[in-house]
Amino acid sequence: MKLFKLTLIFLTLLIISACSSNKTQIHNDITQDNIITSASNGATLSIKPVIYTKNLELRDTVKKECQLLTKLPTFIKNYAAKQYGTINLESKNSKSGDFLVLEISGISNAKKNIWTGQGVGQWVTVKGTLLRNGKNIASFKANRATTGGFMGGYKGTCALLGRCTKTLGKDIAAWLKKPVNNAQLGDL
Repeated sequence: MKLFKLTLIFLTLLIISACSSNKTQIHNDITQDNIITSASNGATLSIKPVIYTKNLELRDTVKKECQLLTKLPTFIKNYAAKQYGTINLESKNSKSGDFLVLEISGISNAKKNIWTGQGVGQWVTVKGTLLRNGKNIASFKANRATTGGFMGGYKGTCALLGRCTKTLGKDIAAWLKKPVNNAQLGDL
């Protein structure tokens, strides 16, 4: 009976610890010089098509199946919808309003499946630059990692990378409220 209770407590702690890392975290050195005013509610945000950093080593199956290049801007749009009047995805260039340039600069290259177990974590790193009315005003670097939480070994690579990307979308939307130059978001 004691073993059952200890196992139950241990599993509860695992679930709590896996869920607690989804909080939006922004680490900045805030000074008066690097605080940028946020956009007004009627403003427009245009997001350039997301790219992978040149020479990023990435498995072809991840590129083809995980759809990270379209998921990231969609999550940002969902989380930033109340901040902007209009959000345009796949925008080539914009000299008016806010224009966000994103680049996925790192992805774990480990294969994740039920056979590799929970010890293999997945992570995504993103770099971004915000231009306002054509002027570069702020940049950030963001990272999120996950092992999938309890029973994470039964989630595939795309599910885990998608989870990281969703949380990054939330982090970036929060940063867009008060963009700070050279910000570090998420797990950095």
